[in-house]
Amino acid sequence: MKKIKKAFLATVILSVNTLLAHSLWVNSFESFSHKPGHAIVSLGWGHSIPIDDILNSPNGRVVIEDFSLINPKGEKTQLKIPSSETAKANKTTKDFDLYDADIALQKIALKKESIKGVYTIQANSKPTFYTSYLDSKNRQRLKLKPKNEVKDIKKILMSVRYQANAKSYLTLDKWTEQKATNKGLEIIPKTDLSNVRVGDLVEFEILFMGTPLNASPSSMDYIKAASNTFGQKEGFALMSSIVDGKAQIRVQSAGQWIVSCNHKTTITKDGPLKELYNKVNYSFIASSLTFNVKE
Repeated sequence: MKKIKKAFLATVILSVNTLLAHSLWVNSFESFSHKPGHAIVSLGWGHSIPIDDILNSPNGRVVIEDFSLINPKGEKTQLKIPSSETAKANKTTKDFDLYDADIALQKIALKKESIKGVYTIQANSKPTFYTSYLDSKNRQRLKLKPKNEVKDIKKILMSVRYQANAKSYLTLDKWTEQKATNKGLEIIPKTDLSNVRVGDLVEFEILFMGTPLNASPSSMDYIKAASNTFGQKEGFALMSSIVDGKAQIRVQSAGQWIVSCNHKTTITKDGPLKELYNKVNYSFIASSLTFNVKE
């Protein structure tokens, strides 16, 4: 019986870790060949930028709650959100299955009268709850609900909430300093991302609920950075510890880069996520920022 319980818990932890191992990101590629210019945007999900898997993959899906464009004045426009229903193969052969791939691909066409400045492209996943527990008959159970919504709990084995957010930027004419929203986990660029070149030092501010993160023995917070032109194919990335909410990386190659951070929070009744008290024991938040590097 103990071996079965351990195997069940290991399976649950593996499923959660698989989700945490995936990243959510925004692809944004600018073109100013014809004025005033445009950007082609989409959402990425998985391990490898720019495109790895579909967002509603049967191997692990993510439900997008918000995908939007915010202009320099702070006005928000909703972008197309892909389906969250688990994909089913529309054609099957002995060698492969075929799936429709909706990655929210769309074009943002600027106008002559467009406001100059930085447009923020952002995506947020719907929070996912995992409650693993023993019921009154000592049976292992897993519910995708907060623990306060689950009945017949004898013992909680694991209770977590996971959410991912992603950002990218479209700059028209001139870069402007980006401000904190003091919500969730934020990677705020302190460098002009519209004109990053190979060898440049790119600086970031990393905040959780408006408070600077710090690498410590209890929470080794850091950022990692990689590109499909550097590190990704070989399975390694640049790393930078977060000190007083600051981190930096020196970009090594031209192309699209992704900077990401994951943060775990223990839920307490007077902590930064006190609204989750009695719902989960821990919160995992993943954040990513993508930008393009010139030669």
